[in-house]
Formats: sequence, C-alpha cells, structure tokens
Amino acid sequence: MNKVTLLIVAAVSFSYAAQAQAYLQDPKYGNTPEERQQNVLRINYFNDAYKNKQYDQAIQYMNEVIASAPRASQNIYINGINIFRSKVAEAKTPEARQAALDSLMMLYDLRIENFGDHPTRGRVYLLALKTRDYLSLNPTNKEEVKRLFNEAMDAASENADPDLINIYFNALVEDYKNDALSTDELLSEYDRLSTIYDKCTAEDKDEQKKVFDNLFVSSGAASCENLEKVFRPTIEANPSVDDLKKVFRLLAGNNCLNDFQILVSEKLYAVEPSTDVAMLLASAYENKKDFANSRKYLNEAIADETDPAAKANLAIRIAGGELQQGNSREAADFARQALEIDPENGYAYLLLANAYAAGANACSGFDRQTVFWLVVDTLTKAKELLANDAAQVSSIDQQLASYRAAFPSNEEAFFRGLENGQGYTVNCGWVSGRTIVRLNR
Repeated sequence: MNKVTLLIVAAVSFSYAAQAQAYLQDPKYGNTPEERQQNVLRINYFNDAYKNKQYDQAIQYMNEVIASAPRASQNIYINGINIFRSKVAEAKTPEARQAALDSLMMLYDLRIENFGDHPTRGRVYLLALKTRDYLSLNPTNKEEVKRLFNEAMDAASENADPDLINIYFNALVEDYKNDALSTDELLSEYDRLSTIYDKCTAEDKDEQKKVFDNLFVSSGAASCENLEKVFRPTIEANPSVDDLKKVFRLLAGNNCLNDFQILVSEKLYAVEPSTDVAMLLASAYENKKDFANSRKYLNEAIADETDPAAKANLAIRIAGGELQQGNSREAADFARQALEIDPENGYAYLLLANAYAAGANACSGFDRQTVFWLVVDTLTKAKELLANDAAQVSSIDQQLASYRAAFPSNEEAFFRGLENGQGYTVNCGWVSGRTIVRLNR
C-alpha cells in the first residue's frame, strides 16, 4: 500500500510540475517566467475569492491579471462580469450603482479587445450580451441603449440576433405605451428594424419576426392610417415580394380593409397568388359593397384551395355573400357545392334553407307555400348537424316555427287532392325538390 501511495503522489507531483512548466512557457501569462508564475497564482487566488463570494478581493486580483496579462484567461472576464452585475444590483447609492455599471461596461470592452476574435463568443456575441445587460440594468438611458443596440446590430450585419431585436423593440413599445416615445419615432424604428430582419439569416428568423410584428400591432401605433403613412412610399415605388408580404401581414393583423390594403393585396396576389390574400381581398371589397370583386376573389380562392374543409367553407362564404345581395339561386348553388365537398356541414344546410326561403318569392299562393316544406326539411338537417351550437339551434327553432305556420291549410290540400305525409315535388321558379306534404292544421 505504501508503494502504491508513493507512486500516486509521484504521478500527481509530476503532473503539477508539467502543468506549471507549461504555464512558464506560455507568453499569454506574462513576458517572463516570473511574471507568468505570478499571474497563474493571481488567477488561482481570483478563482478562490470568486467561489467564496469575496468579490472585492477577487476584483483586486482580476485587475492585476488584466493589467499584466490581459489574454491570460477568458474566464476571469466572464466571472468578473458576473461580479459587477451583482455589484450593480446590490448598490446602496446611485453613485455606487453608476460606478459598478461603468466598471461592468469597461470589463465588456476589455473582453472584446482581448477575446473579440473568439470563433463563437467573439465581438458580435459580446456586444449583444453587453447591450442586453445595459438595457436590463439601466433602461432609462435611452440614448445609450440605442447607441449600444446599433453598435451590436452593425457588428452582426446578416448575423443579427432576432431575440435581441425583439428585446430592444419591446422596450420601445413599452416607452410608447408610457408616452415616453412618439408615434413617429416608434414607426421609424419599426421600419428600420424590419430592414435588419430582412437581411437576417438566423434559423428562427420567421418565428421571431412574428413576435416582432405582434409587438408592433399590440403597441397601438400600428393603426391603418399609420401603416399607410409608413409604407405607402415603399409600395408605390418598386416593392419586393418580402416588402409586400410584410405590409400585407401588418395590415391583415390590424384588420385594415381599406383602399391601401387592396393596393397591397392586389400587388402581392399578382406575383404570388394565395388563398389568404384572395380571402382578404374578398373581405376588403365586401366592406366596400363591391360584391362583384368580392365574389371574383372568393372564386379564385376556391380554385386555389386544396383542403376540402377550407374549400367548403369558402363556398359557404360565397353563398352568404350572394344571399346578402339577394341572389338566392346563386347562394343555393354555392351551398350545394359546399355540401358536395362536406355533406356534414350544418352551415351549408342552413344557408341552403335560407336560399330556398328567399327563392319562394319567385311564385305565389299554394306553390309558394310548398317551398316551406323544403325549407323545413333543410333546416331540420341543419339543426341536427349543429346540435352542439345552442345559439344556432335556438335561432333555427324560431325559423322552423315561423315556416311551419306558413304551411298550406287542410282545406287547401283537400281541394288539390293531397294528404298529409304524401310525397310531393316542389316547383317554384328555380326552387325544386322532393319532399312530403305537411299541413297547417
């Protein structure tokens, strides 16, 4: 056992000696073997003081190492930054807080100066970290926050950190909500930051951009009027597809159904047709009571749509628009089209029933009354399929009561040789269908 112990001690001693010899040969620890040995000791003393939270003593060792061998250890900067973060948070006076913040920023600068060439945690990474810290610790100094942010973004170029952009923009939005930033300033910063986003190549760019745009919309500054003010020059010039998508998304997010939205959407639809754009155009034209153009884009949306459920819903929407315009036959056609795609769609049956009821005006007397048999058949099917929608069921029940009250009387049926429950084919203008006789007793 004694021999084994001696061998272990000898091996450890040899390892330490070899390690110490390596320090003495490495110029990053100092210019002479004596300096190198002293700085290695200082680093060890710093680490011990840091672990024991003896921060003032640790700072003394850190300063000595940086003054003598600034590239000796990156960890000494990392831990030193943690120390000064704590110093800022725990400062008892404004003066002490400012001094600790200044030291923190200076330490970042020294780390950038000496380790800015690090492949993953170099200048770009450190400027972003420095900016985050300053914004977190001293958000009221708006000019310095903006200067640091711009410095970080300029250094990053296409490698801009979307999360940093969002953190900064969120601070601007909060300032705007607290009346510390004007509408024009927020709009200007949004436009500028959007350009940075457009150049960004980060993998999570698209998801982060949604957060960014949502922040803008939630600010209250993204009114339809302000969006037009900011983006009309771009849209009227020579906008890229990305420009058009960005403005379209913002206008849609703010529910802008105005002429500017139509301009943007039609330009985007011309270069990149999609169901979403067609639907928004249909809504915008519907809002202007331009039902011809609304129907045009809804029809194009149906043609482009590949999902059956979505296609059925588009047909239902067109049916509703046609019914609103008094085009009951066209409404019925689109309702039937929806049912061909989705036979279990209760809303399609509901629209078809209302189209039949409107179509009853094409004839009069007994023929008109027979249409209500078809209406009740169709409403009953709609009620069955919409059984989970209590409000809709209540509305359908009211309609059913109204139409049943309009059924032909027993006397009228008797003179026509008809009996209750007998099969009957309705023919009233464009409305036709097979049903059964029901009488209003």
